[in-house]
This record gives sequence, structure tokens and C-alpha cells, in this order.
Amino acid sequence: MKRNTIILLAALSFVSYSAYGQDENLLWPLKGKDAGENILYRPQEYVGSELNFGNLFIGGAFGDTVVAPADGIITDYCILFKTSINTMNTVGSRAESPTLDAFLADARKPEYSYPVPKRYVTGSISLKLDDGRKIYISGLEGDKEYKTGMKVKRGEYLGTTGYAYKKIDEPHIRLSIGTPKGTSDDPMAPFGLKSTYIAPGELVIPDTLTREMALEDFDVLLGAIEEIFPSLYDVATPQELSDFDSTMKAHIASSETISYRDFYDIASRTTAFIHDSHLRMLTDNPAFQTDTFYAPNIMFGKFGDSLIVTYVQEGYEDFLGKRIVSIDGEPAAQYIERIGKTIRNYDTRNESIKDVVMAMSWNYMYENKITEPRTTVLELADGSKITDKWVLNREVRKITPPMTKQGVAYYERYKKYENSPYVFKSLNDSIAYFGLSTFVLDETQMDILADSLRKYFSYPYMIIDVRDNSGGHIEVERKMLAWFLNEPSRKTESYSYANKTTGFKYLKYSMNYDTAAIFQKNIKEENGLNDRIMPDSLLNYKGKLYVLTDETSVSAASAFPASLVRNHRAVTVGRETASGYHFMTAVKFAQIRLPNSYIMVRIPMIKEVFDTTVTPRTPEGRGLMPDYPVPLTYEELYTAENDMVLDEALRLISEGKYLGEDYFAFLDKDKKDCSSAWPYAAAGIALIVIIASGAAALRKRKH
Repeated sequence: MKRNTIILLAALSFVSYSAYGQDENLLWPLKGKDAGENILYRPQEYVGSELNFGNLFIGGAFGDTVVAPADGIITDYCILFKTSINTMNTVGSRAESPTLDAFLADARKPEYSYPVPKRYVTGSISLKLDDGRKIYISGLEGDKEYKTGMKVKRGEYLGTTGYAYKKIDEPHIRLSIGTPKGTSDDPMAPFGLKSTYIAPGELVIPDTLTREMALEDFDVLLGAIEEIFPSLYDVATPQELSDFDSTMKAHIASSETISYRDFYDIASRTTAFIHDSHLRMLTDNPAFQTDTFYAPNIMFGKFGDSLIVTYVQEGYEDFLGKRIVSIDGEPAAQYIERIGKTIRNYDTRNESIKDVVMAMSWNYMYENKITEPRTTVLELADGSKITDKWVLNREVRKITPPMTKQGVAYYERYKKYENSPYVFKSLNDSIAYFGLSTFVLDETQMDILADSLRKYFSYPYMIIDVRDNSGGHIEVERKMLAWFLNEPSRKTESYSYANKTTGFKYLKYSMNYDTAAIFQKNIKEENGLNDRIMPDSLLNYKGKLYVLTDETSVSAASAFPASLVRNHRAVTVGRETASGYHFMTAVKFAQIRLPNSYIMVRIPMIKEVFDTTVTPRTPEGRGLMPDYPVPLTYEELYTAENDMVLDEALRLISEGKYLGEDYFAFLDKDKKDCSSAWPYAAAGIALIVIIASGAAALRKRKH
């Protein structure tokens, strides 16, 4: 195996600012905020799947004042956007633009297009300090006029908070520091903060592990999950866990050494066994760190209980859409069941994520075993058999249909949010459409949204679309619920849970926590809000609500329609939401690095229970199920130019179909003293566990 290297992730260290020969700490860049307040991401934490090596991402309200951390000279200013944490593209510098805002307005003109939303096309400055270091700040807006060589004083206005990086929804800036030699430097210690920054270096990934090394890493991985992950036994029984442990250890112990790639597969199978949507491998799969792989001529996906041909190489077009009854002699039903056990990143018994992965990702349907030559035998429903000899990727001929999927409504619907996080339109004289891509909205956006919605509140029907929505802030969700609930919200039972408050044995392998007390309060505590969500007296929709959901409705985008359903206020159309109805395991995460293979795994630490009620409408272990289901089909993913879920909602309206049985009515008779709105209102508001180092961050709560 080719030797791999990664950035060195050593033990956390604290370096006082005095080490730099300075008399005082740098000034925190957000005016009026304490040093360390509302840090979204620190060095060595992951932003999505990307390792953040040397940046501080600092959250704030849109328009918060950003000030100079120290006296210095502006050596550069520009407009840029970042396509990844480690790459950036400069739009340019325009001397004729008198202010940063004017510069941004020019860069964001409609005729210009970028690979990121235009709000992430942002201002950036570099400030050279007296000792030769440079402070880089991006995510800037404002009416500041810059000139290179201009001097600024500590605390002087630099601009206002905008958006620095495409994977962070809430307003924020990015700050990093460079040495006089131009290399990366610690962005935390100069502010007097305990640092997570690790100086650059190389850590050699082993080609092989000894039996003892592999067994130690597996024990650390499974032991950390058992100790830290509070929803373990919602996913597996103790006996199933014990059996899995024995099977994996027997496999490891069967030889004196095991390759890094094979051990990675064991670690990956472990996270697939637990399969929580917030528990994930952070280290890239070595099987994909190669320029060479093999591809079949015929690719297929799962739809319902069938395997259907989805893509083909040139010359095999006649097989598109055909049903496969066996692969290498294994019946389709058995094959589907076996492959389903390898899918990860879904909660308890949620089916929507599994369905879409198995429908769209041909490599998953072959268990990602694509790095060696293969021949597969496919039997079709008409009795014919095809011997498919795979080819090298560089020998792949034209793929049909094109994988861009242009013109297919399932993918084209993403485009409507390119210039705004929400869209409105009149579908006819009586039906209004409201599409929302995020619950991360600032106060200005909420004001604009309210004004836009008001225009449609006279329509007797409204379709709210929360597909392609990754969630966001609880405050935004509650505000919107007040616009659509016609009565005070009903009470639900909710609480937060952590396995323990302190004494975590396996946190010694964590890159972002130590073994000291993590949680200050009880392990389990009721966390429901004491206040009900009251209907907004000035802006309140009285018509009939139809909410579109599917496998792309995440967190708050699951919670919002769930609240409406729980209060018998709307019907949902489409498919199961990605996040669970009853609970989610998230909020705080331990990033565990295995001691010998250096594989990184993220383990969620808090179980947020939002409702304990199990009814035919809210089955245990599932996301929010639709009132009117629209199953995922081959046509929707690969050929349909029309939005099939939206079409179903329009059909229901035309036929007068709306609310059915209220499954919660009998539960709510004795709960006249209703408390808070339901789901995810719990997540982040009254956490049982206030993280000592993160109390300030709770000011901006996110699903």
C-alpha cells in the first residue's frame, strides 16, 4: 500500500501570549464580546468532513462590529470566496470602490456567478503586526474604506460580520494568524485562550498493524462508543453488541498482521453497525485515495423491494430501467437485506436515508468493493443473464443517462435557492407556495420573510416546502411556528441525557475534550421550555397547510413540520424526514483518534428526547412520517421533469383531502397547562448539560 501522511494531531497544549514577547493579549475581534465567546470551530475540529487546521470561526449576529485585535498595517484587502477550508479564490481588488460594501455590491452583481452562494463572496483583510506576524480576517462587510499601507489601531472598526465559509450557515468571521515566515501560527493562545492548535508536522500512517495494535484500536473504538454514545441501546441490544465485538476480534486475531485498509474497513463496519446519523468516520476511506478503480457496465439501485438498472455504459442502453432478480446467484431480496446492513448515517430505524443511498449510489450497492477487477453475473426479470466484466475507470465509455441529471426535477429544485434562502410564488388564485432552504436566518432576513409571507396569507391554501433544508436555529423555528399555529402549542415530554458527567476513560483519545468534568449538571433532566408557543397576533395564517418533506429534511426541518403535526395543524406530503421524530443524538461531539491507526471518529455525546409519545402516526424509531406518502421511484430520480411530491400536494388540495385523525387528542386532554413547542425546541435551549467551555455559544442555538 502506498504510504500516506496526514497533519500531525498531537496532544493539546496551552501557550501563553507572553511567549511571543508581548505584554497583553490580542483584543477579541467582535466588539463587546469576551475572548473565546461563540467560537464555532477551533483548530483540529472538523467542519463537516474537513479538518480545520489553523482557523478560528467566530459566530455573531449579522452586522456585528469587527475591530482590529492589535495595532497594525493593512497589507492587503480583497474580495474572495472559499471552495474548501484550504483553498480560496480571489475576486480581486478594486481601488475605485470607495468602501467594502461598494466593492461587495460590484462583486455580487447578478451577471456574475460563483460556485458558492453570493453571501459567501466576502471581504478579507490582512493586518501586519509590529512583530511581523499577520492576522487574516474574512467574512467582512461594512462601510470601511481600505487602502494598503493604512495604519489601524487596536479596537478600530474594520467592518461588520458577514459570512466567511460556505459550510457554516450562521453569520461569522474567519480568523487565522501567520508567522513572519509566512507559515501558519496559533490563532488561540494570543487571545489568552487554551489552545487546540497543533504545529504543522507529519504523521506516517502505517501500511500494516500488528494483531496487538489492531485489537487495541478496536477496543478503543468500541469502548469509546459504549462509554460516550448515549443512544447505543436504541440501536443494538447488549447481545448484538457482544456478538459483533466477538466477530470483529476473531477476524483481527486470525492473522499476525492486518493491513491499514482492512482495519479501516473494520472501523467503518463498526460505525455502520451503530449507524447513527451524527456518528461518523472523519478519516477518509483509503480505498478512494487512488486514481484507479473499476466500474461495471451496468449499475443499479434499490427502489421499494426491487433492484432496477439506473446507469449503463455505452452499448448497454437497452437494460436501463430493467429489474434485476439476482446478482451472482444471490436473490435480490437477500441482496437488499445484506447491503442494507452496510449503510450508515441514519437514526435507529429511519428508512428514508437508506432508501435514497441505495437508490442513487451504485458503489454502495457493491459495498464499495471497486478497487480490484471484477466480473458480476446479473439475472433479469425476463430470465436473461448478463456477464458484466468491469473496466478501469479510465476506460469507461459514455454513461447513460448523464450523471449531471440536468432537467430532472429532483435535482433542479435545488437551484431555486441560489440567490435567496426562501422563495414564494402563487400557484393559482387560491394556492401559495413557500419554499425554505434553512432555519439559519438573521433578524433582517426574518423581517423580509415576514413581509413576503404576509402577501400570501389571504390564500386559502399554502404549501410549505422544507425539502433540501439542513435545519438551523430554534429561535427561527419557534418564530415561524407562531405564524402558523392557530392555538397555543401542546405539551410534550422532553429531556436531555448524557451517559455520565465526568470520569470519561476514553476521552484521553479525544482531540477536543479532556477527561475532566464535561457536564456541570445532572445526567438526565427535563429540558422542555416552560413557555408555550403562542400564535402571533399580528401575523398568523388561518388557511390550510400542506408541508412537503423527504430524506433531505434535516433537524429543524424535521422539527418544524413535526410541531405542526403534533398540534394537528398541517398535513405532510412526501417521505420520512431524515431526523428522528422522538429523539436525536447530537449537540456535543467527541473526536476520537485511535492510537495506532490514527483513524478519527466523531461520537455524539447527548441524547435529546423531544417526545416520548408513540402512536400509529409517530412510530418508534422513525423520522416524521408523511400523512400522504410519495414513495421514491426510478422516475423521480432519473427521468421526471415535474416535481412529483408537489404534484401530489396539488392533487390532495383539488380533491379536498386534508387533516385526518388527531392521534394526540386523547393525550392532551389532561395537559391544559401546555408547556413548550415540541421537538428540537429542546435542542440547545435548556440543555441539562451546560458545557463549561461553551456556555456563550448557546446564545446561537442550532439543530
